[in-house]
Amino acid sequence: MLMADTPIVNRRYDAHPIRRHAVSISLLVCLMCPLLVHAAAEIPKVYYLGDCKPATSPINIVADDPALDVVAVPAVVGSVWWTAKEVARALRLYMPKNYEQLVEKKVLILLSDVKAENLPGWYIDWFSKAVKDDGNSLMMFGGVSSFGGQALSPSTWDQTSVAEILPVGLIREATGPGPWKPVITSFDDPLVSAFPWITCPVFYGYNRVTAKHGAELLAKTSNTGDPFMVIWDVGPGRSFAFCTDWTPDWGKSFQLWEHYIDFCVYSIYHTMGRTIPENLELVHVIRSEMLENRVRTDILISLLAFIDGMGGRVLPLENRMRDAGGIRREADEQYVLQDYEASLNTIKDANLELEDIERAAVKAKAAAMTWVWAVEWMVVTATLMIAGMVVWTLMVRRGLYREVGTTRSL
Repeated sequence: MLMADTPIVNRRYDAHPIRRHAVSISLLVCLMCPLLVHAAAEIPKVYYLGDCKPATSPINIVADDPALDVVAVPAVVGSVWWTAKEVARALRLYMPKNYEQLVEKKVLILLSDVKAENLPGWYIDWFSKAVKDDGNSLMMFGGVSSFGGQALSPSTWDQTSVAEILPVGLIREATGPGPWKPVITSFDDPLVSAFPWITCPVFYGYNRVTAKHGAELLAKTSNTGDPFMVIWDVGPGRSFAFCTDWTPDWGKSFQLWEHYIDFCVYSIYHTMGRTIPENLELVHVIRSEMLENRVRTDILISLLAFIDGMGGRVLPLENRMRDAGGIRREADEQYVLQDYEASLNTIKDANLELEDIERAAVKAKAAAMTWVWAVEWMVVTATLMIAGMVVWTLMVRRGLYREVGTTRSL
């Protein structure tokens, strides 16, 4: 479940309630496709706590991956973010009610630019326990609210149980300058070796930390040599520290990197112990096709709703949409099983079907609009005829008669 910045509201006519509900059901089926895939396979759950605005964070990127079940939890308090009441409400709505629910399946806690003070203490203790005792994972990404914070915005993560499982030692109110570029220190790590870091853009700041004994330093900053990416196996679990932003401010150039989308997903894969695909280009193409599929689906849902509101016939198109949704689900299942070649072929078939449905929908729209145009033409023509008759009666016809002064009596 994701929280968008601005909800989309479709205003519909009430003339066809049955069809209106049919379109709504089609919309629901299309939106439920990823959930159905989750039910068919054991998909790990990711709780993304922090700066999860779709406009600025990679929340939609990771949520669109079929192999991840992502829950966005707004947890940043500020003038351009959310109020303390809104954060508390989001935690009540989207977080598990007890520890057993948290760890009922494989889980990763992702803390992105969020202060410890914004979260109840029991959640923080659950997070560390899930890693140490139940083999789950935790990631912390930077920003001035993560790690030790900064002088104007200190964070108290160092006083929590999460500090014990992080791969870095925290320094209160300590940030470093930019710009700097990553310097790789562990070339054999699968996450590091997957990308050409020489092409990575600069960052504009970072959180000062120290790498813990036994943790693996993956990369450091080029200007000061401070830790940048660090990973650590904590008992049966794993934790990962990314000591700068992957959102605007420190990471505004990083977001423009051609491998940004893939890194956002594969850093989660790696922390959870999932294998990173060897052919990144192939999977990148699959992501593009899946994005196209979602965009086409959204456009078609809106178009069918419009046609239905105009009294058009949409039931056959809705049935075809359901079939296309089934093809998309098959592609998602193949992706989860890491059968990437098959997934690419299947998602292409789904997009070709949606393209054909689009052409049929355009014809249905034209047919529905023909009646609208015909009615408008008749209304306008009738109005002109009536107006013409009135004008002729009042002006032209009246001119045929001569006005007389006095009528003679008989």
